[in-house]
Amino acid sequence: MDQVKDNCELDDIPVSHNMMFSVSAVPTILYGNSSAIFNDSQDDSSSYRLNLALVVIFLIVSTHSFSPPCEKIIEKAERTNRRNGHENAGFLSKEAAFSPLQTIKALPPSHALWDQLAADLPRLVQTQTVRETVIKMPLLDASTKTLPDIYLQRAATILGMTAHVFVRMEGSEPLTLKYDSHSDILPPSLEIPWTAVCRRLGRPAPALTYVDGVVSNFTSTSLWHSGVALDNLELLVPTVGTKEEHTFVGIMIEINAKTIPILYQVIEAQRSVLAKDSSSLKDAIRRLHALLRQITETLNKLHASRAHKTHIDPVLWTLTVGNLGIPWVKGMVGAAGTAHPLFHMMDEFTGRFEYNTGIGQEAQIVRATYPIHWRQFLEAMKEVSVTKYIALSRDRELMDLWRTFTSSYNGNDGLLGFHRRKVFGFLAVSFRIGRSTTINGLGRKRRTEPWHEVDQELEKARLERRCLDPDEHILDSEPSSNKLFMSQLIKHNSEETGYWFSAKGSVYDASAFMQRHPGGDTVIALCSGQDVTDSLKAAGHLTNASIRDKLESYRIGTLEKPKFASSHAEEVYMAAVDLGQKAAEMENVQRRNLQLLNGKLTIMDEPETVTPKKARHLLDAKNRLRDEHVPVLATLLGSLLDSIAKLDMKLDLSGIRAQVVGLAMPGTGLGTATRFLDYEMALDMLHKDLSRLAEVKELAAMVLGTFENPGFTYSGQSRLESIMGTLSRVASQLIVLGK
Repeated sequence: MDQVKDNCELDDIPVSHNMMFSVSAVPTILYGNSSAIFNDSQDDSSSYRLNLALVVIFLIVSTHSFSPPCEKIIEKAERTNRRNGHENAGFLSKEAAFSPLQTIKALPPSHALWDQLAADLPRLVQTQTVRETVIKMPLLDASTKTLPDIYLQRAATILGMTAHVFVRMEGSEPLTLKYDSHSDILPPSLEIPWTAVCRRLGRPAPALTYVDGVVSNFTSTSLWHSGVALDNLELLVPTVGTKEEHTFVGIMIEINAKTIPILYQVIEAQRSVLAKDSSSLKDAIRRLHALLRQITETLNKLHASRAHKTHIDPVLWTLTVGNLGIPWVKGMVGAAGTAHPLFHMMDEFTGRFEYNTGIGQEAQIVRATYPIHWRQFLEAMKEVSVTKYIALSRDRELMDLWRTFTSSYNGNDGLLGFHRRKVFGFLAVSFRIGRSTTINGLGRKRRTEPWHEVDQELEKARLERRCLDPDEHILDSEPSSNKLFMSQLIKHNSEETGYWFSAKGSVYDASAFMQRHPGGDTVIALCSGQDVTDSLKAAGHLTNASIRDKLESYRIGTLEKPKFASSHAEEVYMAAVDLGQKAAEMENVQRRNLQLLNGKLTIMDEPETVTPKKARHLLDAKNRLRDEHVPVLATLLGSLLDSIAKLDMKLDLSGIRAQVVGLAMPGTGLGTATRFLDYEMALDMLHKDLSRLAEVKELAAMVLGTFENPGFTYSGQSRLESIMGTLSRVASQLIVLGK
């Protein structure tokens, strides 16, 4: 008793008759109505001291017993990191959640060369001298003798970012390039120390992780970890230094900061389950719902609309930071968004148990690469099932709150549904201008419109979470008296003609809405002159009442099809539709390449100046046009000729077929970027290619217009011969484009 008295300093606590209670009342004061235990008749101060001491002991034991396993892992991680003097085993604390408690801004003097390399990256990318610089760089020792543990994370970020810039932002390697090992391309000055640093961090092989490129790659002026935001942070190791890079990476960092109060409420929710306290659990769920809505609002800062404060150009994003995380060594996992710890924590908290989709399996692979503290935390979360407790409670209010909360995470209008639509908008632009895969390989299965493959996989992963929204039905558009044809649609894809698109049989003129479109004007420009029904479905626009009302205000008519005398005639027409729409799409892409001349790929770029990096991308665009786009157009022309042959077997198509022989076969990119370094020369070349693609589109429109003419019949041989003459001109343009 004396020891307890001394430790608790009970003699210093003033005694009040109104504060006396019995030991049997301890649970009541802790979890019930404390007024029920007051005992005015008790005036023995020694009895009071005994009771209070037991309360303290009970409080300590109770608090420990109601501490969920995941909280104990956090406390263990905090002790381990303090003892080690660094956070290499994983950023994990109640104060900063998955963010670092401390940021290392510079390496020791012995490795100052790497700091200088990090500072020079934007300039080296602009001048395309990354490889030259790194190859000449001396080999620095990355062992414990010269590089203390506290510097490992910064070293991993610098070396990892440099390695990916070495491959992704210089030279003419395709974006899907993957080597068998790092030593196949990286010089020893980079490959050897990077390997050593990653091994010291517990990684089986050198890899650029999400922790390297995002989680640890910032410094902030915020006084609080939870206050880190886009407008008060700077990237420690930017690769190009543009607004696109700062905004994209910065928003991911801000979301990580906003995960801090979510982590706290997750712990409180599990604590409430252990204490069987449904009232406290309801409070935690309400707070989690509000916090997730804030995360969704933060994600909405990632905006493609030029009118938005945090606008980023999806094309410039694609050509810089968007492709940086794609792994280029076989078997490695890229630094994709699926690695964000928020998603993994919420999956465990909401009771996800299936990971059968492609993205689900990827998430499991990514988790295996997490720092050990993160892996232990996620495993510990499984030990307390909030979903099971709620199901057994039969508490209707609690179940409704849980349903609302989970919907805010994995519902169609929740965080994951919003994320899917945001990704779709950016990738619809990104794939059109040359991207061939996501960071971890989605988009390769579909030769046309691969962004739909990505969207479908994201939707499957959302539905796999077992929180489905009610079925939504797409309403058909009402008929309009203004009848328009495909020959008109494909010709409206520029500022001069206006930007039209069709969906569900209706035609829309988005010209006046371009600059106010939340998804940005680029995606509308790239989709104009085409039918985008599938894209609008994927984006959820056709099931959203407010968006449908907005679309209705821009509807200018219905898309009509001519009446066909036979199925063969319809086949010819639809083949011409495919050719015309693809030509319009390629023209849109080429027009965007032209705009790239005055865009900023690095922070130092100036208007009307072609830097080596811009020249490299212009060369890539030219090679894609010749080796990917022209073969597609040639294949569609061949399909059109096959359809015409079915319509009239007597026509001689051999001449046109001979013109396009070999064009349908993808080529290999040749040439050097030096021919694009002269601004006027690059401008002239881009304009010529643009005019040829426009000519192909106009010729396809002429073919369509022939069929759409009410007086057209198939009895006149001259009509079909006229079509053949038009298609011969198409072939001639493709031949020039293919050179």
